[in-house]
Amino acid sequence: MTNRKVVFPLVILSLVFLFNPSANLIDVLPDLVAYVLLILVIGSHSESVPYLAECKGALIKLALVTLIKIPAFSIMYSNMVSGKDIVPLFTLVFAVLELILLYSAVENGFRALGYIGERTDCASVRDPFALGGARTMTPEALKTLTYIFFVVRATLNVLPELLLLTPEETALRRKLQEAYPAVLVISILVSLAAGIIWLSHAVKYVKAIRRGEDLGESLDGLKAKGTPEEMSAKERVKKLTLALSVLAISSLFIFDISFSDLGGYNRLPHFIYSILLFSAVYGFTKERRVKLCLTVGAAGFSLSSLLTYLFTVRFFETYTYLNLAYPGPAKEAYLPVKIAAVVETVFALVMLTAAAMATLSFIKENTDVAPSDPSYSKTNEKNHKTTAKKILPLFILAGVISIAKCANIFIKETSTLIYSEVNSEGITASAFPAMDTIIFFACIIYVIYSFVAVSSLKDEVRFKYGKE
Repeated sequence: MTNRKVVFPLVILSLVFLFNPSANLIDVLPDLVAYVLLILVIGSHSESVPYLAECKGALIKLALVTLIKIPAFSIMYSNMVSGKDIVPLFTLVFAVLELILLYSAVENGFRALGYIGERTDCASVRDPFALGGARTMTPEALKTLTYIFFVVRATLNVLPELLLLTPEETALRRKLQEAYPAVLVISILVSLAAGIIWLSHAVKYVKAIRRGEDLGESLDGLKAKGTPEEMSAKERVKKLTLALSVLAISSLFIFDISFSDLGGYNRLPHFIYSILLFSAVYGFTKERRVKLCLTVGAAGFSLSSLLTYLFTVRFFETYTYLNLAYPGPAKEAYLPVKIAAVVETVFALVMLTAAAMATLSFIKENTDVAPSDPSYSKTNEKNHKTTAKKILPLFILAGVISIAKCANIFIKETSTLIYSEVNSEGITASAFPAMDTIIFFACIIYVIYSFVAVSSLKDEVRFKYGKE
């Protein structure tokens, strides 16, 4: 934002990359480019203007989700016969994740503009702007229009894919599949029309700010004052506890939900767990090294988890664990599952280690004891250690579960065939039949402990900011 001649064209270009409809891999103007441009535009001002840091964080997460989505759909379309049956599930998951993050980016972006308008003489960011003729629009109305556009775009992206979520070999499925091309074209056209309406209004707002010629000086003034993040204790607690809530909720997605009569593969892909954990923990620390390790770990875990999921689905299309009792094609088809699982576990451990380090940093900065305590400094350090001991088992247990799941994939390959003495029917017996049960109960313990530990940490945060 320091060079207005460069900044405003970049903002308009990013809006152009956002307005167009997308259909999974079909995105003529990739949203990723828009997110990167906006991150560059925000730049160093995220440290001097309240809410811009949250906006930048949401944009970084959106960029990560988009990076994961591109290879995810590429793998599904190119490597799986039944890819079209799985695409609707992933389309819905990505659409929900993007909407959550877009809400955060848009809300905090407009809050930042509102702050600039209230605390400086920059009237162009808060006053109604001209649409043409006598018509005007307020920034608040533009924010509402932005929400509507993103919801409409996401809905129209998901709608055609939902036509494929019907039982196989039915007349209804055939009719819906026949209607798929028409619904897809209509959805793209409607989304394009909504995008054009939103883009025209957003560009006029940007041009109005540019004509005002007062944004640059206002931002420089805020930066020169070294304005801290002005936020009430109540708002700060709300922001921090929300991140902690996402951390607890992410634990739910570490479960394996699979049924033999529905294919035998996990119906709850683990890449959702990594995205939620990354979203919760990324803002816990300011250390670039930790953030880089967390980003690499989360991205690697998501992609390798997706590969493990897809390879498992492909294996169950032809074989069962029973076929692994004998040498042959089944073992060859199972090899990619094992390799992907090992890579997934390695990245999971990297991600969890970085998440633990970020959380320890969070504890030091956002928990405290009463300053009136005579031994405040010493007691505070002791309190941090006590809180850390409550939280660290959360990440250690998640790592143990990840390793156990990887080991279980290898154990299932050692399954043997046992014959019943009564009717000689084949029964598959694992080399360690209790492993699935152990993992299941470990996941239950992990989920319960995550909510208990996070609740305790929330109380610590409320205590620190509640006493000010």
